[in-house]
Amino acid sequence: MTIRLLALLLFVSLTTHAQTPETAPATAQPDPLTPLIKERETLIRQYEEANAQRNAFLANKPSKKDLEEVVDALKGIVRKDTEIVKALKESSIRRTATIVAEKTQAERQATVARGDQSMTRERFYDLENQIQNLQIRDKQREKKLLDAQAAATEAEEARTSRELIAAGLAGLSILLLWYIFKLRGQARPARRPARR
Repeated sequence: MTIRLLALLLFVSLTTHAQTPETAPATAQPDPLTPLIKERETLIRQYEEANAQRNAFLANKPSKKDLEEVVDALKGIVRKDTEIVKALKESSIRRTATIVAEKTQAERQATVARGDQSMTRERFYDLENQIQNLQIRDKQREKKLLDAQAAATEAEEARTSRELIAAGLAGLSILLLWYIFKLRGQARPARRPARR
């Protein structure tokens, strides 16, 4: 029974060591199971030595003193087994607490990441809305500019046509004045001879 318990404890100890991550912090406490298991092995050797002692005077049967040593050794083994079980429970509790703390931290980081992601998404949508607003304003400005250019071109054409009409009328007026002076010039010499 004690050999089975020892094998079980060694297996639990080895699996505990195998499951602990290699990136454990440097401030982690040393494993209390290793020295307890070594002390238990020492107690088992003492038990085996005490159990192997035989008294030649009692026909190779153990003496009362030998039996007391065996009992003391067994009691020591039982006490050590109790210490090992207690250390295993404490180790399990610490491991569970570490796992819970790591899970809580991971959940907190995931929550923060989701919050950051939603804030980034909101900021992205805000920027998209600003870009759309700027594009709408740009289109409105382009339309106003095109309207202003069309109005300026229309005003320029109207001014040019007025200037052309005014220049045409001025030229016509000059021609008419010249024609009138020419006609007067022709009519005056003809009247002078008639007066004589």
